[in-house]
Amino acid sequence: MKITWKHDSKDLSWPLSFEKKVEIFYERTLGWQLHIADIVSNGGKPLSLEGDLPEHRPVPHGGFAVLQICLSYFETIAQYQSARKQKPATLFKEGVHAVFPELTRRNRAIVEAFLGVLWQQARNGLYHVSMTRPGVELGQPGKDIAMAFNPSSNQLVINPHILPRALKKHLKSYRDQLLDAKNVELRRNFESMFNKENGL
Repeated sequence: MKITWKHDSKDLSWPLSFEKKVEIFYERTLGWQLHIADIVSNGGKPLSLEGDLPEHRPVPHGGFAVLQICLSYFETIAQYQSARKQKPATLFKEGVHAVFPELTRRNRAIVEAFLGVLWQQARNGLYHVSMTRPGVELGQPGKDIAMAFNPSSNQLVINPHILPRALKKHLKSYRDQLLDAKNVELRRNFESMFNKENGL
């Protein structure tokens, strides 16, 4: 059974080493989620063990599908980093902070308003009715900016071309942190969550 785009469970040595668990989490999240979103939005080559595959063009009108794929990453990463049982909204907001740590340097009230719109209007809208709710739009708020929030109008603009790449960058950084033996608590939390979610 395939457990990532490149791993089959029958080919693995069990029990899994910590490093192999990290690799599986990384390749699963990259190959089955974030890289797919990146290709939908920006075009590119699929990850494959079957040789060099042709490059795909971006999918027209794929922006909302990209958000559907990407927005679950925030809750996932928060769960793996903390291994604590919390409400989905709390996990989601913690995950956004993990991916965009610069938020801690911004006005707290504005950040809370931004997180509220991202959670309620974007994530919940997509999850519950397959469309973002009023206050969220797709666009290009600036060079290499994944999201921009206007607190005076409570409007959030999300760039579906930049968001998958920002999340891929965070995923790689998280993997590198996990492979550093000095990050004891981070590693312990990850393994606890990985084992639980994979029935180990």
